[in-house]
Amino acid sequence: MVFAAALLFIFLVCGGVTKFQDTNIRPGELTSSAIDYFLCRICGNDLSPVSTLMHIDCPASLKSRTTHQFGIKDIRIHTVQNSLHLKFDVIILKKAFCIGKGNWQSDFSWFPGYVWKVCVCAHCGQHIGWMFEPLHLATKDKIYPSKEGFYATIVSSIVNEIYADSLIVVPKHFTARSLTSDKLN
Repeated sequence: MVFAAALLFIFLVCGGVTKFQDTNIRPGELTSSAIDYFLCRICGNDLSPVSTLMHIDCPASLKSRTTHQFGIKDIRIHTVQNSLHLKFDVIILKKAFCIGKGNWQSDFSWFPGYVWKVCVCAHCGQHIGWMFEPLHLATKDKIYPSKEGFYATIVSSIVNEIYADSLIVVPKHFTARSLTSDKLN
């Protein structure tokens, strides 16, 4: 019995099936076929492909910065403030799967010439951000922005899929150990 335990220990230490799975994925290591999505941070619902990121100037932002976020270089984040003096860090997306709530509003628009609606996750109802539509194209029956519209998405309300997946991947050594320890008992 001691001999078997010693053999198992040597097998595991010498790199048998206990190697850790590399979950630290870097953007340069992704293949062109890999597609990353932004997800709702609350429920994990797909919101938008990362490829829909846009760089739009936001004249009403308190500050704008280009930074490394979500594993993406050169992402532009705007800090905006609403009429209640609440501040939000937002990114701009061309497309998003969220539901517009209420009527189009023109007051306190961060983008001159655009009206806005609150945007919530289609799955859980979490406030994700706002959708913006050019004033001349906004009608009461329109619930999504046109091709000229966009979404200002709250950074703290989303997470990218590759990062989320890296948190939930079970390293291979856990399953190997649990199988091996079952055999010992």
